[in-house]
Amino acid sequence: MADVFKEVDEDLRRDKAAKVGKKYAPLIIGVVSAVLLTVAGVQGWRAYDLDQRGQLSDQFAAALDAVAKGDTATAQETLRDLSDPAAGGYKGLAAFEDARLRAKSGDVAGAIEIWDRLAATSSLGEGLQTAAVMLSVLNQIDTGDEQSLRQRLEPLTAEGQAYRAAALELSALLALRQGEQEVARTLYGTLADDRNAPAGARARATQMLAALKG
Repeated sequence: MADVFKEVDEDLRRDKAAKVGKKYAPLIIGVVSAVLLTVAGVQGWRAYDLDQRGQLSDQFAAALDAVAKGDTATAQETLRDLSDPAAGGYKGLAAFEDARLRAKSGDVAGAIEIWDRLAATSSLGEGLQTAAVMLSVLNQIDTGDEQSLRQRLEPLTAEGQAYRAAALELSALLALRQGEQEVARTLYGTLADDRNAPAGARARATQMLAALKG
């Protein structure tokens, strides 16, 4: 009988932790997006500065302006004409924005396909490639193959990686999805103790540790 109560208690803890984890998922997206925009801005300006692709920059700017005005249809049409996940510069940046709008409109599979192609494009630079991996994994966190997603995240959890905190959080959520609470505790503990991690990420990790303790 004691074992039965223990099993029920573990189920309750797992459910509570999973709910808290999903609550924080949008915050993880925000962290990734913020870093992505910073890197993208630098990469885009370099592409323009080096190649003087005035027409491409105008098209990209027009698409972003359409997004800002809420004219998603025009933005998507422009971005899809400009987008090329296998290219650098504004074509690569357009692919990122195209993927974001696809995911927002419900075409998550289409967005993931673009992010995965971006992740394999070395001309984008390591920062944008890593961002593409993170966005792809993030949008498959509930449905993708856990082992495959973990393997993609593992290199990003190493010290010194730009997205280490977000990668640790996503890895912990994958562990919770599989019911591996000890693995999740270890990951959250690592993040909570990482003084180089953003304060918000450390705070979330501490709260998740508390949720896992019941």
